[in-house]
Amino acid sequence: ASLLSCTMAVAEPRLTDYIIGTMKLTRREGDYDAFLALRGVPYPVRLVLQNLVGSTRRFASEMKHGVLWLTETELGTFRDTAKAPVPLDGKTWVRDVNPAGVPVRRRWAEAGGSLVCEERELEHEDRVTRVEVAREGGLVAVTVTDQATGTSFRELFAKCGGR
Repeated sequence: ASLLSCTMAVAEPRLTDYIIGTMKLTRREGDYDAFLALRGVPYPVRLVLQNLVGSTRRFASEMKHGVLWLTETELGTFRDTAKAPVPLDGKTWVRDVNPAGVPVRRRWAEAGGSLVCEERELEHEDRVTRVEVAREGGLVAVTVTDQATGTSFRELFAKCGGR
């Protein structure tokens, strides 16, 4: 009797499936302070924000009318902050407030295994930020770039347990 050698290919889960659950910020790279300064964040606030390595976020998803919607919640020491759900259709703008307290609108899309966000300030439509979320090994990398200057930073998140 001959033994057949079989190898099963295991597909990587889609990013939108992989990020569901809780993730912890493990590392930040790039020019985070310069990026925040461009957005008008005052220096004392920037100092506090720079020390948020270890911050935790939770993602949930829901299918509505054939479109996947994601909800991000920042898990804080004293309270949790849920952001407005966003559709991954690349068309629908969702209003929010950026870390500088400036009103913005965002639209998200899936693009080649990544999630891509375009963010525009409501009062200055020419101030555009691009956010890309992608897998890098066992981590999730979030790259944030100011489109006018190219100033950017990356945050690397590790999964915390199961869903």
